[in-house]
This record gives sequence, structure tokens and C-alpha cells, in this order.
Amino acid sequence: MQTNKQACSTFEQIFKQHYRTLCFHAMSLVNDLDASKDIVHDAFLSLWNHWNSVDFSRPILPYLLNLTRNRALNYLEHQKIRHTHMQQHLADDPTYTLSDDSAREELIEQIMERINHLPERCSQVMQLCFIECKKYKEIAEELNISVNTVKTHISLGLKTLREEFPASLLLLILSNPNSQT
Repeated sequence: MQTNKQACSTFEQIFKQHYRTLCFHAMSLVNDLDASKDIVHDAFLSLWNHWNSVDFSRPILPYLLNLTRNRALNYLEHQKIRHTHMQQHLADDPTYTLSDDSAREELIEQIMERINHLPERCSQVMQLCFIECKKYKEIAEELNISVNTVKTHISLGLKTLREEFPASLLLLILSNPNSQT
């Protein structure tokens, strides 16, 4: 049995050695960098909490990969449940149906105005994606940038929009082809 100081030192060494690999593994499953980092941190927290029951005579990486994969799958399942719940909430809540065409138009104009005030390249990507309904690859080719850069711009653009508009309204407006002006 290790002393607490030895355990901390060993844990730190394992963390430094495997953190990036586990982040890449989580990212390949959930495709969200922040969520991937959280998942890996949870895996390491679990390792620390079960330190005395872990068999260190065996390689630790497969154990950590398994922890990471299981947490990533739990995250994806949770996201699926949240999405289903949000869609049900939208369907049940008349506030979000925007049956009033003038209110809907006004909201679309506000969102478009905010998109136009994003940094130039981010604004272009958002318009190509959500207004012209182009695929990431098409946008990347048109703007001569990588698909990952397109994803980054969309992520940043949506983050900015979510700060100003309820996410449920953005989902309703941006996912509805009839809302495109």
C-alpha cells in the first residue's frame, strides 16, 4: 500500500502521461472539447476515488480508456435525453411556437442582426450554414478554410447567440427551414 504522498506522485505521473490521449479518445466519441475535458477529469476523479482497489500490476491505460469511454457514452445518453426533453418542452409550451408571424419575423431579424455583428468570418460561416443551409464541407471549400475552422466559427457564433437568446428559440428558428429569410 502506498503512502498518500506516493499515491499523489503516482497519480500526477499517470495524469500527465495519459491526459491528452484520453481527451482525444473522449473527443472522438462526443465531438465536444469542453465536454471531453470534463469526461476525462471525471475518469481521473474516479481513479483517485478507487485508488486502493485498482490493480496497478496491470497496465493502467486500458482501465482509463474504459472509464473515459463509459463516461462519454453516459454523456451522450444524457445529451439525447436533454434534447428529447427540450423538444417536448417546445412542443408543449405555446410561448415557443411563435404563432404570431410578426413576433417570429422580429425575432429572426434580431438574430440576423446579431449574426451580422459577429466577427466577419464567423458571420459568413453562420450565414452560409444556417441561412443558405450549406454543409460544413461546402462552406470550407467556398471560404478556403478547414472543416474544423468552420466548426469552430459555428461553435463560437452559437455561443454568442445563446448568451442573448434562449437556446430553445434559437433551436426553433435555426432548425426551421421556413424561418430562413
